[in-house]
Amino acid sequence: MPRRLAVPAIALALALFGGGTARAQDRTDVFAASLKQSPVFVSDSVTRRVSDADRAALLREVERMPFPTYVVVAPYLSESLTGSEQLALLRDQLGEDGLYVYSDDRGNTLELAAFGVQLPISDHDITMAAYWDHDRDDPALEKLRYALALARGEPRMPKSQRARISPSEGGPMPTFGEAEEEDEEDSSLALPALGVFLLGGALSVTGLERLRRRRKQRPGLRANAHPEINTRERALNQHARLAREIARRRDPSERALELEAAASMALDRRSPIDDLGALVLAQRGREALKGAERQRCFFDPRHKGRATPTRWQSSRATIDVPACSRCAADIAKGEVPESVWDGERPYWKRDTVWARTGFGALREDMRRALAEDRS
Repeated sequence: MPRRLAVPAIALALALFGGGTARAQDRTDVFAASLKQSPVFVSDSVTRRVSDADRAALLREVERMPFPTYVVVAPYLSESLTGSEQLALLRDQLGEDGLYVYSDDRGNTLELAAFGVQLPISDHDITMAAYWDHDRDDPALEKLRYALALARGEPRMPKSQRARISPSEGGPMPTFGEAEEEDEEDSSLALPALGVFLLGGALSVTGLERLRRRRKQRPGLRANAHPEINTRERALNQHARLAREIARRRDPSERALELEAAASMALDRRSPIDDLGALVLAQRGREALKGAERQRCFFDPRHKGRATPTRWQSSRATIDVPACSRCAADIAKGEVPESVWDGERPYWKRDTVWARTGFGALREDMRRALAEDRS
């Protein structure tokens, strides 16, 4: 049986991305001091999405916990520590065993670590359940309350109410077309077998009301350019994986951090062409972490192979663009290469941030390009 401490349960949520350069020691000192006064800490900088009412709701959830669990919802803690290291440091400074959970104000960065207490399932499985079962746009409070409920041993929500079903539980695997190489590491996004979860019943905070709020499906990219049906799903997966990989690095490159932020901004725009942009930026961010970022084809960033500078005359201008061997051969023959379509025309014929930047092929600073875009 786990040793139970006398202190109240506490849920901790810490964001890894969002700015701030204070040393980790300084930041955790502040959080530890705050948590000694109250089991839930919400930074003043995130109150736009996590209100005082949300904080009160988290306090009520904390009081129901069977073991100590600690809450901070705050911006970026440290560039030099992984998420688990940050939680371990906070635990050492607070001096209490228990469950430590962190999240940003959107709930998109959520991680748990248990010290000296026994969870009904692993903290990793709880994290992944919150990732799969909730929509990216659901409020952070819902994701946090769900994670705490699972940590208490409450059942996982029924499959019919989940935002997505993981491949390990019968959900679809990401679809890759001929024009793109499959990421050999994507399979690690799938949840391991979760036989310990009960499939009956759902938390009151979710259910049909959450399903009604889920965003409607939108028409996709031109099918003859590339099937789009799983583009957003894959973009979310790639961005989540990039965020986790950055969190594990002691000194992630500035380029990877910029691309992660840009991919997040693109996902928030919520259209098929923006989802594709987010996917490309997240993939480039993962490459940048490994020091192996490759140039993409201007006409379709999912085309295989090395892209080389190629002189191309469009209906607007003559410019040098990176083109894969197939597209370069089309240009040499005087033909228009097969491109990504945005609606009923090639994407580069539209006045969008993606047309102006070629999904990053023509401009490196995509975070600023997206911030400056008003379309």
